[in-house]
Order: sequence, then C-alpha cells, then structure tokens
Amino acid sequence: MYTKFYEFLEKPFNITPDPKFLYLTPSHREALASMIYGIKERRGFISITGEVGTGKTTLIYTLLNNLDEKINTVLIYQTNITFEQLLKNILFELDIRIGDEDKTSLLRKLNDYLIQKLSQEETLTVIIDEAQNLPKDVMEELRILSNLETSKSKLLQILLVGQPELEVKLNSEDLRQLKQRIGIRRQIRPLSEEESEKYIDYRLKLVGSSSSKVFDSEAISLISRYAKGIPRTINILCDNAFLIGYSTSKKKINAHIIKEVISDMESSIVEEPIEELKSKVAHLPHPSTPKIIPLYNKVALLILSLLCIGLLVLLGREFLQGTVPQTDDITYERSHYAMKLEEDKRIKEEHSMSSFTSTVSLSEVKTDPLSDGAIQTPPIKTDSVSTKSLQTVSHLSTSSTSLEAENNKERIITVKKGNCISYLALKYYRMTNETIVDLILKENPEITNAHLIHINQLIKIPEITEESLIVTLPDNTYKIHLGTFQTSDYAQLYHSEPTLKGKELNIIPIKVSPRDIWYRVMLGKFNTKEESLETIEVLKQKGLLPSFGSHEEHEATPS
Repeated sequence: MYTKFYEFLEKPFNITPDPKFLYLTPSHREALASMIYGIKERRGFISITGEVGTGKTTLIYTLLNNLDEKINTVLIYQTNITFEQLLKNILFELDIRIGDEDKTSLLRKLNDYLIQKLSQEETLTVIIDEAQNLPKDVMEELRILSNLETSKSKLLQILLVGQPELEVKLNSEDLRQLKQRIGIRRQIRPLSEEESEKYIDYRLKLVGSSSSKVFDSEAISLISRYAKGIPRTINILCDNAFLIGYSTSKKKINAHIIKEVISDMESSIVEEPIEELKSKVAHLPHPSTPKIIPLYNKVALLILSLLCIGLLVLLGREFLQGTVPQTDDITYERSHYAMKLEEDKRIKEEHSMSSFTSTVSLSEVKTDPLSDGAIQTPPIKTDSVSTKSLQTVSHLSTSSTSLEAENNKERIITVKKGNCISYLALKYYRMTNETIVDLILKENPEITNAHLIHINQLIKIPEITEESLIVTLPDNTYKIHLGTFQTSDYAQLYHSEPTLKGKELNIIPIKVSPRDIWYRVMLGKFNTKEESLETIEVLKQKGLLPSFGSHEEHEATPS
C-alpha cells in the first residue's frame, strides 16, 4: 500500500522470516557460524536460544540457504508431540514409507537411512524450531537419537532452537544427561540502540531507501528505545508508522507519528503486570505495624482490588455462559449448534456483501478505496494475462501434507504480549498473507483492526481446508473464496486459467482496519459442492490459492 508512496522496491519491515533481510549482529553472526560449524563437524546436539522476535526463525532459513547439498535437512516446527510422532515426522519428511511400526522399528529405519547416507558422505540434520515446547519426556528420549553414531562421528545432527524457556528446561535436573550431550550452546541477544538504528537503515537500503530519507533522527531514536532491541517490535513500529505516514501524506516519519503508533500498541498492553503489583503489595507494612501506609501503596492496593473484582466478574460471566476459559494452544471442540450459528452468520455476511455487486468490464474498473460496493467482472476469457504470477509470502520447504496435518484442528488461543495476527498466521499455518489474515478475521468478527489485537483476547484459529473456501448461497449454489489481496488488480491473474472459463469473479472491498481496504476475490457460481471442490483442487495444484501457499516460484504480483 505505501511502497509506491515512499518509493520502496518492496515492504521493508514485513515480519516474515526472509533471509534477505537478516541483519547480523555479533550474536546473530556467532549463532549462525556455530550452527554451520556444528553441523559440518558432526557435533551432535546444538542449542540456539533467544527472546521472542529476535530472529531465530530467520536464522534457520538463512542456515538452510548456506548448507551444501551433502547435508540433508528436516525442519520440525510442530513440537507438542510424542517421541514416536517426532520419529514419524522425520521419516515422512525423508520420504521413507512407514506404517504402524513401533518405536524400535522406526529407530531402525532411521538408522538404516543414516548408514546409507554416511556411505555417500552425506549427513542428516533435524532442526526443531520452538523447541521449548517439546515435552520433557520427548526431550529425554532425544538422547536415544544421539546414540545413532559410528566410532568416529555422530550420524545425526540435531539443532534445538527456542526461547529462553528452552535453557531453563535443559538446566533442569531431570534433563542433565541430555544437557551433557549438547556440544554447542549459543544465545541470540537483543540489539543495542546503536544496532537497532543500523538495523532500520539496513532494511531500508535493501528496498532502495535509507533511514535518513524517511525518518527524522528523533523518530529513529524513539523506535530504538521503545523496541528494546527486539527486531520484530521494530518491524511492527516501522510498518505502522509508514501506514500512518501514507494516510496523512507525510513523506518523512517524525516522532509524533511514532508516538501515535506506540499509543495504539500500548492500548492493547497491560501497563502494570500483576507480578509487579504483587511486588508492591509484598512491601506493604504488616497490619500490626502502627505505620501509616504511604499513598502509592494505597493506590497499589486499590488497583489490585479492582483487578480481583474484575477477574471475579469475568469468571462469573464465563460460568453463566457455560464456557471454560481457554489457555494458549489448548484446543476444544465446538458444539454442532455453535458451528451452525457461525456458518449461518458467515453465509449472511457473504450474501449481504455480494448484493452490492455491479457488472463492469475488469479493464475499466477504477475502484474507489472508500466504497463499500463490490465489483463484478464478466465471464472469464482465456486469452488474457499469464497465470504464472500468483505469489504468496511463504517460501517453505515443508510439504503441503505436513501443513494440512497441522491445520487439522481448530484452536482457541489466548493472545500474548507481542502477538499480532500475522504472527499467529505464521505460527499456526507457517505462512502469512492477506488471505490467511482475512480467514482469521472472518472467524473473529469482533476484531475490527487487522493490525491490533489485545492481550488475553481469545482468538479462534480456523482450520483451513478445501471446504472452508466454499460459500453456500441462499439459492443452494456455491462460490469459492479464491484469495484476498491489497489491490483489486490481482483478479486479473486468474483470467488465463482455463479451469475458470465461463465463471464470474466478484471483487468485494472489505475494511480490515480504519485505514486499510483489501479485496476479497470470489468465483462462482457452481451448481454443486463437488464441482467447487474439483475446481479448488485444480487451483491448489497450480499454486493459485494463497490460503494453501504456492508450490513454485511465480512472477511478482502487482504492487
């Protein structure tokens, strides 16, 4: 949206783990060098830890780009699993056929594979992201994999990457044997203020600009101080600053805009954590002490009391509604009745939005970004633009089967500090784009700003399947949600696809924030759900459905 306004080649502050934008501080460089060395020298276990948002996943993808072809890799990102499931995931990624074998048989298959690769002077590295979420019993059983070795070297290299909680687990008494087997342990530190300023300038130069061109010095300093060295926070601050600057036609971002962004972010952040309040209360005088309680302690007591009352009211309301508060990553099954209500609501929403359509020629479309109307294109011709140009944000090496396996459960999660919808999309779908964000927003109609969610807010992470892209219309016909994009130009990408000949495209403007309008592209009508599913399967195989990612490189999409 703002790239043309600021003359950027692309968005400089996306939160996706793109190795091109990796800024190597001394601790990042040391971690990357240690990973490459440990793998090439067959050191066995390697541990890399760092705070949320410090660039661990970006380092992983950078590592994958720097390993030679003799090193085979398996990336594991779903870590709340059993040891047997972990073994099956590894073998599946290696294209080794498995059935209902027990753990011993699975280990034998893995060992046979490693021996074969050793004879070819190849090695295998298993990279486990978010390793802090591995159950302790699984971490303990990982020691078994370290026994796969010859008299001279380890057959398998295991890279554990996670948050500081991983260090806490490794330092626990019951995992001391695993800790002893870790040959290399490195920590990624947050950026200093000076590094933060260089980080901002580095990313801007990659897109054809510089920090001095689009920020004043006070704005840069404010970003660096507030972010406290967390690259992801810097990205979110800068990205939102450019959105505000674009909407107000400010070519240079000043401190006032940064303060506005910070104010918006902090409106969703609890200013005083409960642990700090407990600390204050702990220092209050004992009731028997005839000492007057200072004013600030009275305030602390008052705040704590209000919080307790609020908690009781919330629990009472949850009890009366018959629901159970959910914790992060805990899934639950919705009742059939609730699912039916939500489906009816979604259908009504789609139908009401479609009722605004007007038929025009796509080549003549000039969309008013503030209009609530939908744009309908005529039946698709097959002699238009090349299909080879739908590009998604995700460039992952994981298979679509693994992705679908992870999406097999619908989740209710609790928002944590630093979360945003794009981050949640990356976490649960391993990719993020406008389509994924739109699907999450459709399941959470209470979210009115795609860039702002609140701490402790419950958010539904929907299962993304072929059927979830199908919309049933009141006349019992069907439409397909092809994708959601920042501009309506993307609809032209489907014109030369012969599968869609004779169908109509509907472009529906949707307001995803006070400042942003995206465009939902719908295809129809289909007389049967089976016909819809067949079309979805064809488009999915061709990489033309952003909700499932792209399996091949495509030309750049219109900006």
